[in-house]
Amino acid sequence: MTTSRGGALRAESGTRLALALIAAFALAHFVVAATLGEGFDESYTIVIARRLELSYFDHPPLHQWIAHFASLAFGEGVGSRLPFVVLFAATGWLLFALTRRLFDARAGIVALVALNCAPFFFASAGAWVVPDGPLLFALAAAALALAEVLFGDPTPRGVWALWLVVGLCLGLAGLSKYSAALTVVGLLAFLVQSPRQRHWFSHPAPYVAALLAVALVAPVFVWNAQHGWVSFAFQGARGAAGAAWKPVQVIEIVVGQFVYLAPWLFIPLVGALVASAWRGFADERRLFLACLALPPILVFTVTPFWGARGLPHWPMPGWFFVFPLLGAWLGEPWAARFRLQRWGVALVALTGVVAVASVTQVSTGWATRLFPLPRGAADPTLEMLDWRPLREAPLLSAHPAFVVSMRWAEAGKIGLALGPGQPILISSGDPRGMAFLDSSARYLGRDGVVVVPARRLSETLDALQPYFERFDPPQTATLRRDGADEIELALIPAHNLTRAFALPYPR
Repeated sequence: MTTSRGGALRAESGTRLALALIAAFALAHFVVAATLGEGFDESYTIVIARRLELSYFDHPPLHQWIAHFASLAFGEGVGSRLPFVVLFAATGWLLFALTRRLFDARAGIVALVALNCAPFFFASAGAWVVPDGPLLFALAAAALALAEVLFGDPTPRGVWALWLVVGLCLGLAGLSKYSAALTVVGLLAFLVQSPRQRHWFSHPAPYVAALLAVALVAPVFVWNAQHGWVSFAFQGARGAAGAAWKPVQVIEIVVGQFVYLAPWLFIPLVGALVASAWRGFADERRLFLACLALPPILVFTVTPFWGARGLPHWPMPGWFFVFPLLGAWLGEPWAARFRLQRWGVALVALTGVVAVASVTQVSTGWATRLFPLPRGAADPTLEMLDWRPLREAPLLSAHPAFVVSMRWAEAGKIGLALGPGQPILISSGDPRGMAFLDSSARYLGRDGVVVVPARRLSETLDALQPYFERFDPPQTATLRRDGADEIELALIPAHNLTRAFALPYPR
């Protein structure tokens, strides 16, 4: 076997190497899952997933369902993350198999290594409780089945089986994230553009697959119909046109993608995508991947120009399909002098250094001590600080009837810290899914505790004054990191809830 200077990688050797790499990366993902605390999004997701619903406010339900049952089986926190680590390992195999099917095993190994060394895929998609984990698994499985049916030679019975797998997987993708619809748009664009593939529009199997996918996503529509279509309205508003153009937001999201993919991967990924687009219709397999990749990348990069500020992880499902293109691109004659083995080792080593630096910063704060942040700047790693010491605060260890938070992100951290037995209420104009977890009307006439960062104590008391008869003097709880005080929280005894908190949408 040879893997350098354009040499071939035999199928058996490629499979063994891929499995070894997947196992090694899965171990690394587990270490990340076990050592890093939960961020705002994860804490919030785990808390709202305690209540099993047909769907949820922010996203379709699949990752919340997974978190719900994982938390019951293994406990909240690291236990909630375990299925997502396993899912991403399976996604890595599917990506390797897809790339090998379209190109060769060597390209598959390159794609697999690069995927696991991109910061977003290494940490967020690979280890955290986020919708991207099940989304990428489902999209990868759908793409592999599509590669077999579009570029293979299946029997008539095999065609039906493969299209049903496509429908099943696209349905699971739709149960993961609304943006899965953009991948379907990419598939349709490919079928329209490819003369060899247009015959599928006259075959019944794709339509049956589409019906299966829609049936699987039905819980999302049922839940939204029951709740005034709030989830669709919330997500749709992000793309609504504002009063002015916002080019700075486009620059921000491009820079964000540059960081989330790492500069040393973003640039070659762009090169691979541009090279594939340059070939156009000359290479159907590259066109297939480019069509799947471009809709999420373009839509989420351009929409902030007129809509709300975007987040860098939104286009990542599109970039996922560029990794096979990267593997194929680096196997072309122009890259014959490119030493892939050395590149791969350097990439893994660099990823390890960045991961260790990040994990130790989260746990100790060493970087911000060496290089203090400018006045007013926030340390993003504090998001993962463990709030579980709140349990020891006398006001909270007494298990009050309810705890009130003023922001959904803080409510998630508080709820995860105090455990599933403690009711968490929210008073906010933007409560997200916390609004559906419990009803404040159930606690009228009872006493609770308000938890809020100490810097917002005065404004919180003013906002909650109409809802309570009186407040006792606040107590404080300080969250520490490596012996240093980091976050000071005010705990306010609140007596006699007189009316339910106002919410911006129906429960």
